[in-house]
Amino acid sequence: MSSPLLDTLLARIVDSGLLDDPVAENGLVYGRATIDAAGAVVTVNVDPELEDDEETLDDDALIAAITRILSVSETRWRAVIDEVADNIDEAVDDEPVIEQVDLRDDLEATSVVVFADAVLIAFDAPKQFPDSRILVQLDDDLEVANIEVRDRDAADVEVLEFDDLDELLDRLSGDDR
Repeated sequence: MSSPLLDTLLARIVDSGLLDDPVAENGLVYGRATIDAAGAVVTVNVDPELEDDEETLDDDALIAAITRILSVSETRWRAVIDEVADNIDEAVDDEPVIEQVDLRDDLEATSVVVFADAVLIAFDAPKQFPDSRILVQLDDDLEVANIEVRDRDAADVEVLEFDDLDELLDRLSGDDR
């Protein structure tokens, strides 16, 4: 079920033409778009952060935030990429990586979450960090506010290992004392 505020935001986004085939669902408006400076087509999720009791929504701030990230200059985009790569390289230091390439050349923007006052960009780095996702938060001036490298399988899933089939069967039957 969609809210009138979300429907209004969807209509504004459709009228703006910023996203291809936008849809409103689960409190978000999402679609695909191109970040020209990155040369990347990404999924864009617009999160109006609606609360159940909210009666207003700043559509203009969200439209402006979408426009800002999609039309970011090549200079600003390169500065973001440089800062992300420098910070990760510094944090990783001498840790082994899968394939030694410049992280700047490996980063691929895959999705964007737009808030009225911030943007979260998800990057893949398939050569250096194939099992990770790099999340970069930008403030409303598109300055890097936070960088996080997350394991793709970091969902709260417990991994169990068994030495043999008998141990697995014991666990399944509840006889794992």
